[in-house]
Amino acid sequence: MRSLEFFRNVSIGQYIDSGSRIHRFTPATKYLWLVALGVPAVAASHPSVVLLGFAAALALGAAAGVRPGFLLRGLKPALPLFALIAVFQIVFGWPGDRSAVLFRLGPLDLTQRVLGTVVMAVVRTISLMTLISLFTSVTTEGEIAHGIEDSLSPLARLGFPAHSLALAVATAFRFVPIVAGELESIVKAQAARGADFGSGRGGPFKKTRAYLPLFVPVTIRALERAEALAEAMEARCYSGGNGRTRYLVYETTKADSWARAAALAYCAAALILDIVI
Repeated sequence: MRSLEFFRNVSIGQYIDSGSRIHRFTPATKYLWLVALGVPAVAASHPSVVLLGFAAALALGAAAGVRPGFLLRGLKPALPLFALIAVFQIVFGWPGDRSAVLFRLGPLDLTQRVLGTVVMAVVRTISLMTLISLFTSVTTEGEIAHGIEDSLSPLARLGFPAHSLALAVATAFRFVPIVAGELESIVKAQAARGADFGSGRGGPFKKTRAYLPLFVPVTIRALERAEALAEAMEARCYSGGNGRTRYLVYETTKADSWARAAALAYCAAALILDIVI
């Protein structure tokens, strides 16, 4: 049954209150660090620069009291995604690829260019997932919404729905562990009725086929959760946030100013390092 536990392997959307100084930063500072670490992970062309953001996320997590194992365990459910990325890159490779062939299996060729593309895609995905896991582990749901709302407050004066966007993002982060928990309960219920989800023979392809029929019930359960949330908000007279005020107001301290300057310095240094390499 341990192989059917999904909730314990999901780190995105789970807050860990360790009381560290990083937890006490304002949401805007945390968002700035998320962007500062994420931009090089997406824009850099060298794997070492992308992995630098991954290492920085683990270091910040250790400083915040978040164990590296907690951040890394979220990568386990993404292993089939990494394999799928590799398969698609090999099958649908660039026709004009003239790089050296490293491995050949029938009509499929694993070239040096394809291998580099697969490595970069996997490294980027690992870095971004770790960054998002770190962000949600040190930021509460309310701070996630408030950070977006505060950052987009200048656009809100022009009619941009900053509050609605902030609520949507916060809800999306919160639904990640909820959907994982729903999937786990459905899988365990099916396994108790004799369904095979990889314990028998057949390899990963049979396991993948066994999970495909679960997309419908999981989607229905997620929609039921969303409908219950909407009804609860409506029962509490939520009207879209027009003219809405809030009790909590964040003050930018000197530590936040230094942290923001460090975030900008890291982002610039990482991009310059990528150009130099």
